[in-house]
Amino acid sequence: MRIIPTRPTATTAATAALLVAGALLTTPGAAQAATPRTAPPRVSASAGDAAPGQAAPGHGVEWFQARHGLPRTGTIDRATARALERAPDVEVRQTFRTAADLGPEELANARTVIGVGKGAGIPEQGQVIALMTAMQESKFVNYLVPVDHDSLGVFQQRPSMGWGTPEQITDVPTSSRSFYGVAPFGSNPGLIQIDGWQTMPPGDVCQAVQVSAFPDRYAQWEQFARALLAQESPTVPPIP
Repeated sequence: MRIIPTRPTATTAATAALLVAGALLTTPGAAQAATPRTAPPRVSASAGDAAPGQAAPGHGVEWFQARHGLPRTGTIDRATARALERAPDVEVRQTFRTAADLGPEELANARTVIGVGKGAGIPEQGQVIALMTAMQESKFVNYLVPVDHDSLGVFQQRPSMGWGTPEQITDVPTSSRSFYGVAPFGSNPGLIQIDGWQTMPPGDVCQAVQVSAFPDRYAQWEQFARALLAQESPTVPPIP
């Protein structure tokens, strides 16, 4: 007698599928083999991440530019500089928290300010004051074209106020010497011409040299400047 096989019904097919699934779940490693592994999602560093004892980096220039509807170039152009000038201090501090938030050119300018201070025999406290000033004035951008009045360079010194020629002011070593008070030209008192600067609050010394319309803004960069000096000074040679 010939036996004709019957076609499995939908019920029997579903039952078979359940049995196979059950076998996979109860067999060690089978379920994992059936599902392709994927790499865990990458977690990018945020402004809140930092090693113990170190300041967290800021959000950066691109973040600031995005907030203000500017092209996200990551560099401080004239439009970004004007926006930074108008931004509240708390937002600027969110943008810049450590030396890591400075671009390579800006960090090189900061190292020049340190090197000139070393070459002139300026104590570390004076170098901190110079770094505070340049950070507030320009974020270490060497402006060749004025942003405010005729202010130029990393210290935003003005030719019309006796700080030298535009060429002198936009040369970072030369403008640093002017700020420290060791340049052989200019009619303004520099750092070492301020009586008692060594014992004055650093922000007050910045203001005594710069005579800014915003005298209270320098002090906010003291810890930034101290950390920057501690990080970069060991590898910066004196600049005579």
